[in-house]
Amino acid sequence: MLLPQVLDTIPDPIFVKDREHRWIAVNDAFCGLIGHPRAALLGRSDPDFWPPEQAAGFWHNDDLVFGSGELHETEETATGADGVEHTIWTRKIPLRDPTDRVIGLCGIITDITALKQRMREAERIERENAEHRRLIAAQAAILAELTMPIVEVGERILLVPLIGELSQRRVAGASEEMLASIARVRARFVLFDMTGVPTIDTAVARDLICTLDAAALLGCRGALCGIRPEIARILVALDVKLGASRTFSTLRAGLAHASRT
Repeated sequence: MLLPQVLDTIPDPIFVKDREHRWIAVNDAFCGLIGHPRAALLGRSDPDFWPPEQAAGFWHNDDLVFGSGELHETEETATGADGVEHTIWTRKIPLRDPTDRVIGLCGIITDITALKQRMREAERIERENAEHRRLIAAQAAILAELTMPIVEVGERILLVPLIGELSQRRVAGASEEMLASIARVRARFVLFDMTGVPTIDTAVARDLICTLDAAALLGCRGALCGIRPEIARILVALDVKLGASRTFSTLRAGLAHASRT
């Protein structure tokens, strides 16, 4: 007959049961799942091949279909012929006779083990990413709130040590405080120490230069100190114009220059 051949070409396991939970038809995929030939399965039922707790669950879902006469879908665990527990999605459809009486059911099984593993892995990665994002956000918030101390290190010489990742918000806050300090102590030189800055972008670099330009308008010269090779390469690559501002590779060199000026 054509129908059994068609069913055997379907990769999903398919079975038909009567009201006594006995298999009365199965396809090749179902035989492969259980690990027994068709002849060994027909007329038998779940307790003959599955662990007791799994068989009980299968029969319970059968009875839901028999009692309601409606389609039932559920995620289940089934131990295959390989001895490995598989996660399966089972759809059970009621079979009716000409009088509309439910006389059995047809079950279709889809193995979703690999899909569930991928979903769990995706959820794990998402949890880790969410935690990383939370930590990054917390660190960014802490850095944003950190004030940059302005220290008078010599006669009318101010030092602003820059530490950690720089944002425009942090630079703007330091700029306001620095300009106020210049006016208060009538500073003649201000040094931005970048020794503790791991990297810098165009916007922040330009904001620093603008701050030093603003200091110059108040009669205070400025310089960037602690320029490491990495920062120097970035500034050159970004084509940042330093204007009248000086740069020094170390804070010591900057202080020496400020003291002589």
